[in-house]
Amino acid sequence: MTIDEIYRKEEISVRSYHVCKYNNLNSVKDLNEYYFKHKSFDKLRNCGRKSNEELIEICNKYPGDHLDNRETEIKLENPLKTIISELTRVQREVINSFILVNTNSLTVRSKNAIILHLRRNLKIKNFAEKILLPYTFNVKNIKNVGAKCVPELEIYISIIKDFLNEVNQSDNDKKLISLKNNFLIQRTFSISKIPNEILESESIFLLTDFLLNQNALFDKTQTVIVKNAFRIYQNQKELTLDDIAEKVNLSRERVRQIRKSCMDDLFNKLLFIQNFSDDLFQKYNIDINSNQLEIDTEIVDLVNKTNNTNLSKEFISYILFAYLQDKFSLIGEIEDVLQPRYFNARNRHNWKNFHLIEKDIVKEIDFNALANDIDNRISDKIVESYSFNFKSYLSRFLTNNNIDFLDLAFPIGEKIINDEFELFLDLDENITFERNTKKQVHEYALEALEELGNPSKINIIFDKVLELNPNYVTDEASLRASMARRNGFVPIGRKSVFGLKKWERELENFKGGTIKDVIIEFLQDKNEPIHILLVLEYLDKFRKNKDAKSVLTNLKVDPLKRFLIYNQGFIGLQSKEDKYDDKFKSLPVQLGKTIIAKHKKGYSINDIKNFLLNSYNLTFEESKLILNNLKYFNEN
Repeated sequence: MTIDEIYRKEEISVRSYHVCKYNNLNSVKDLNEYYFKHKSFDKLRNCGRKSNEELIEICNKYPGDHLDNRETEIKLENPLKTIISELTRVQREVINSFILVNTNSLTVRSKNAIILHLRRNLKIKNFAEKILLPYTFNVKNIKNVGAKCVPELEIYISIIKDFLNEVNQSDNDKKLISLKNNFLIQRTFSISKIPNEILESESIFLLTDFLLNQNALFDKTQTVIVKNAFRIYQNQKELTLDDIAEKVNLSRERVRQIRKSCMDDLFNKLLFIQNFSDDLFQKYNIDINSNQLEIDTEIVDLVNKTNNTNLSKEFISYILFAYLQDKFSLIGEIEDVLQPRYFNARNRHNWKNFHLIEKDIVKEIDFNALANDIDNRISDKIVESYSFNFKSYLSRFLTNNNIDFLDLAFPIGEKIINDEFELFLDLDENITFERNTKKQVHEYALEALEELGNPSKINIIFDKVLELNPNYVTDEASLRASMARRNGFVPIGRKSVFGLKKWERELENFKGGTIKDVIIEFLQDKNEPIHILLVLEYLDKFRKNKDAKSVLTNLKVDPLKRFLIYNQGFIGLQSKEDKYDDKFKSLPVQLGKTIIAKHKKGYSINDIKNFLLNSYNLTFEESKLILNNLKYFNEN
């Protein structure tokens, strides 16, 4: 095809057309031959960048026009094409992994240009078709590649080509893996000599330990700080910043700054291990298909025994997070778990462990909020233990109100409260928050009276307190004072006898307070004074062996003057005097004494009634008052 035809089809600009004509390139074949030799048209006179791109595009569009039979045979016999077509599955996987790692190690501009050129397909087949096999390929022609990127990309392509040839020389899977790992580590960290056990095992734990010891993740000073400031190894001595500063001959503040910087970079440094294929289930029984990875002591011991390492549970968990970060989220503050605790953070839970939880579940349940809420509850004063259903409680922390995730989150939440707070669910799946305040004096007395089961003197209560709490130190005076200040107790008379207020509702024939308190309560709902015998009859339910004379004397000397005492033995309340019938004041004086005397001699109520009616010259109203009062007496 001639240049004139190309021009008439408007596939090149006027300027590009004149460049061709001026340089005697009259056909597509001429263009292809020139490009095959020089890899570019930018040396031609008057050929600018845009014309160069147009002419290269024509060569790519009509690639066969320049080839004679001999060149065609050479192209068809390209050894790389044969090599790539005959690669085994393992060989392809090794090369694909190598291409990925080397691409990620490029500068941002070079990396973006290659990914765009390969259309995000970094597999060896696509890489070869787009870069290794086309005879017209030139790094300079990749879109967005500047002059500074060209040397880097040429080295990058050369390394991959060399690696491809080396992989082709071996079909032993173990050697292939070793070869891949050797290239990966050398390319990333410039380590010349790598033990075979690391290259062949693909252990992410052994590799991490090796890289750390080789100062590959951090420089020498940083590595010393990391090893001493973080929980990297089991049973390692926790050093303060001052101790570490003395080791590395830096100021305490500088060590703190380096520690923070290394902590921030640690995750990204460890992402390199994702290029390895460690069989976690086969080696350590770690099931990555579960919703939560539980790293217990048994797994830690197995990891260290298998790899001849001494890594801590915390660091093993963090390595796993870096390796499996596409599937699992890390719950737990890194500073809390990996650094020794010199002080606790305020207003949040200070984590003891890492928890690796499946990402989809973490999106639905806020486990950090769960831990913070429990921490707040435990930190607050709990005067009385309480509990509630854990699943219902867990539902408060749903982020999208998707209750379908509660069953999945339940065992994870339970594991968190077990490991972080040493809280355990009961048989009904309730979480209990135990009292955390000091037991007060009156609570010891309450416990003792509950145990005794009936009103008791202070010395008996005191003895029971000591019996139930042998190590408790108190005295009777403190015990008496504490019960006097609390509403839960009631005194029984004035002889240091106490009962529980609730017994007035629960027990028959029990009423707290003094005799005066009991009598006031009895008279409160009566519309007229009540005879002392009736009062004694009521009082006998709660206070035994009380005689009329002593009770009357007690009421008469009441300092608060709350009682009305009539000469006939009738008792009323001063507060109700205006409501009482005046006839009580006119009753015969001897009447009350006669009733008491007859009652003591065993006269029945009816006998007393008849005697009063026959022996006293009472008016009808007076008789009614007496008989009604005796009626109360008889009914009670």
